[in-house]
Amino acid sequence: MIIRKTFKSETGHRLIKSYTKRCHGLHGHSYVYEIFISGDTQDDAQMLMDFSLLFEKFNNFMDTFDHSIIVWKEDKSLVEIVPQLNPRYIILPYNTTSEQMSRHIFYQGRRLDLPMYKVIVHETATCCAEFSGDDDISIDLDDVIYSQVIMNEWK
Repeated sequence: MIIRKTFKSETGHRLIKSYTKRCHGLHGHSYVYEIFISGDTQDDAQMLMDFSLLFEKFNNFMDTFDHSIIVWKEDKSLVEIVPQLNPRYIILPYNTTSEQMSRHIFYQGRRLDLPMYKVIVHETATCCAEFSGDDDISIDLDDVIYSQVIMNEWK
């Protein structure tokens, strides 16, 4: 059985080293994240997991992206000024591509003991990346830095 829950965020970023020069500048997207979990067992209500429970377990993390600026730690000039641009920011150990974001969200779901199946990150209405744990590249979740404002909002 597979179930899916969708989350959304408005997030700013820039991509250094990208092919498209427009992506080198600071810009934003209306991201849509599809979280798929799977399992063979059902609870007493004959559900894999109640959607409300999935929301409760995962929304705190997913909300960190909303109205935030995400920055690759190698983008030194943006790392330096991002606290002046927005009190909501996340410094990441990867370039902020949809591919890497899908990987990050997948591993964070596993850290939260969710039976992750796959994650799809829609950067635009026509472009997305999908990750289902099918390669050896990992994200060091302990190398992610959240701004104090974001951490203060955690429940």
